Amino acid sequence: MSFVLAAIVITIFAAIFIPPYLNPPNETFPQSVSFDSGFGFTMHLTLNSTTMTSLGNLLITGWVNSSSDSGETINASGNWAFPQSLLWERACTSGWPIGIGVMSGHYTQDNYTLGTPIQPELTAIHCPVSAPPQYFLFYPNHSSTAAAVVNGNPYHWTILMNVSMGQHSLSPNAIPGVPGPKGLPAGVYTAILADEWGDVLTANFRVT
Repeated sequence: MSFVLAAIVITIFAAIFIPPYLNPPNETFPQSVSFDSGFGFTMHLTLNSTTMTSLGNLLITGWVNSSSDSGETINASGNWAFPQSLLWERACTSGWPIGIGVMSGHYTQDNYTLGTPIQPELTAIHCPVSAPPQYFLFYPNHSSTAAAVVNGNPYHWTILMNVSMGQHSLSPNAIPGVPGPKGLPAGVYTAILADEWGDVLTANFRVT
């Protein structure tokens, strides 16, 4: 009896504490996921495929749109729940409110903080200094277009971005033990869409 109880305890301990990337599930992943933020908009994350080859590429698309028919006014924030330096964001756009990241391993919105983000290849660009928006005025009818208001002046942004994910899009040695463009290790990966209000949305894909 004591042996059975010990086996149960060990099984439960392993399920809780063994990192997901050591035991990735074999389920089929959805290509598109969404999440209704409490700030008045909906997040969307879409993959053009849930599988890719080691030397292939995967298109990750993330966007937000107003949750209402009448539009929404949302104050800007800086409450990122995911490190901005590990996200692809829109170049030369101060205050761009969303970013896309990738982690090696199978994670969800409930446990993404356990993962280690992969360092993206971010090209250094000399950008003019500009102020971030004070707030966003989303257009009606669940639009992804918003007036990003900077010092009272509206700039019309479509809050959507695409990232082509592959070995070429990662910085050298982004994955330990994989120097240079030798292909991504096989396994399950997690795409992340994060926003400046602290929301995070996840989707999974497999490298073969």
